[in-house]
Amino acid sequence: MSNEYYKLFYIFKNNGTCRLGISLPKAAITKAHDRNRLKRVIRNSMDSLKKEKLDLVFLLKKNRGQYLKNDDMIVRDHLIRDSKTILLKKDNDGIS
Repeated sequence: MSNEYYKLFYIFKNNGTCRLGISLPKAAITKAHDRNRLKRVIRNSMDSLKKEKLDLVFLLKKNRGQYLKNDDMIVRDHLIRDSKTILLKKDNDGIS
């Protein structure tokens, strides 16, 4: 899945628990406290997928330009929508 803010890769697996990888380049978000806040927002947005058997990788797009505080909330809203889409895809494909 992709949008103007990030790319989200996922794969369903047969066993194990949900794993989340987050890549936030320092070139895109220079301040550490902003990167840490966005990581926290990403992890909290993916709570609905914690019990699923899948691996997720979040990649922030490098051409974001200047980072703004509202970007956290926009990314959160997109991630919540995308997590629902992933769950629907899982249900429609019959993956257990």
